[in-house]
Amino acid sequence: MKRLLLLASTLLLFITSQAQISITASDMPVAGDTLRYSNASPAGSTINLNDTGTNIAWNFALTSLNQGIDSYLTASQVSLLYTFLIGPTAIGYKVADSFPGLGALLPVSIKSLYTFFETKSGPSRYQAQAFAANIAGIPSPFNYTTPDVWYYFPLNYSRQDSGQYSLTINIPSVASLKQAGYRKSRVDGWGTIVTPYYTTPTNCIRVRQEKHEIDSIKFGTLAFGVPANTVEYKWLVNGDHYPALWVTTNVTGTTETISQIRYRDHYRDTSTHVNNATPNVTKGIAVINAYPNPSATGIYTLEIPEGWNKYSVEVFDMQSKLVANFVDTKELKLTTIPGGEYLVRVISGEQVGYVHITK
Repeated sequence: MKRLLLLASTLLLFITSQAQISITASDMPVAGDTLRYSNASPAGSTINLNDTGTNIAWNFALTSLNQGIDSYLTASQVSLLYTFLIGPTAIGYKVADSFPGLGALLPVSIKSLYTFFETKSGPSRYQAQAFAANIAGIPSPFNYTTPDVWYYFPLNYSRQDSGQYSLTINIPSVASLKQAGYRKSRVDGWGTIVTPYYTTPTNCIRVRQEKHEIDSIKFGTLAFGVPANTVEYKWLVNGDHYPALWVTTNVTGTTETISQIRYRDHYRDTSTHVNNATPNVTKGIAVINAYPNPSATGIYTLEIPEGWNKYSVEVFDMQSKLVANFVDTKELKLTTIPGGEYLVRVISGEQVGYVHITK
């Protein structure tokens, strides 16, 4: 009988340790959170994103290249103005020191970028509610026209949700920037996860989120829009307001390429890895130049930031159509495309830069 009870208790312990969990609004960040994460290099990653399903034992050996902290503040802690124009219950974290990507084309400074979130009911959900930044030194909030819902609760295995979102940033007499797209989510796996932070198997679920977005900018008589198709994989655990692991891929056709690996972590001394660290695009922008510009021949040479050893180059027309693409080359031969205005996007891992060219 004792052996039977021991076997039963052992089996119960095993079943409990492998139980499916449910993620709710209580597992989301709250004001005052300081959540530390590490970035790992996507280059040579052995993460198999197809390894998912039921009762999966995920075990990830990851090396921290650099670290960051997301500190969640109330709207009033960032700016009293935000309390009234965004809302007293919104909380946000700084996503960038300066505007990444298309903001490089603007003639004004955009600093201290924050995204603000709120937990809503009816249905229960966690959503990006507003964007705010210091534009030319003035605190400027912008509420989403259609909020970007990250999660609907409870998150259980096989749950699927989708929704559109849109955000417009108007800078009077200067430019208008817009993000518009949709997010499609599915909880496609459950099991346990082991990382350098979670050293023993910890119950989790995995959420796969497709994001299909058009980023647009209009200034003067020029207007450009470029697609941004990504997939985010998030391993979520109970009680720790940050994904245990967060992998982002860029999508080209049906091919996914890992661009970012981020995981919840303790403080680590990453100074020995500093020369190999992948820059974090959310902390600034990359400056890309092209010359000659304009070019009567359609041949341009790009100035690529130092350290960008692997990169892709995409050229878009004013209708957001991809007209040319290159890999690991600074020379763009665009002799066959019509004369006009084009936007060049250069992507290297997590870093992205833009340059406007004229032919």
